Amino acid sequence: MDYLDIWFFDRRPRMKVFFCYALIFILFFVFSNFIIAGLTNSLYKPMTSYEINITSPQVTITSAEASNVNGNVKGTIKNTTDEPLDDKYLKFDFYTPRDVCAGTKYLEVEYLVPEEEKNYELGFKYDNVSSVKVSMVDKSEVEDATEDELDTIPIDGPAALISFAILGYFFL
Repeated sequence: MDYLDIWFFDRRPRMKVFFCYALIFILFFVFSNFIIAGLTNSLYKPMTSYEINITSPQVTITSAEASNVNGNVKGTIKNTTDEPLDDKYLKFDFYTPRDVCAGTKYLEVEYLVPEEEKNYELGFKYDNVSSVKVSMVDKSEVEDATEDELDTIPIDGPAALISFAILGYFFL
């Protein structure tokens, strides 16, 4: 009996090895995703100190979290005035634990009719942020803002997962 005859007719040993490798790959993939998610959640600390210097419209912060290099602020804005709200910006000033301004971000308030409520989400890339102050400014004050200050993309998604996977590879 020749080797090719056995290989051609009896494929079970090769399939068992293939399934073992596939199972090991799937288990490693699931395990690494749990570890990455756990590390990601442990890096972000909630910001308990925030100040909202706006009386009308009503602005709330539902969650504010920061790591050593970036973070997110999520909340709602509700127009409690009798007039539509337009050409306004929310100004977020981010501070370090020593009350040094780490940076400023502006979030455009889209057209809001009276009693309308919208959610917002703001991402920032500043180091060592511990608190945030929110205020309302006009469009004229935002004209001198840089493109980085107007960028409000939240810090999450596929790019963040890939970066955490690469960091996890080097530190685990």
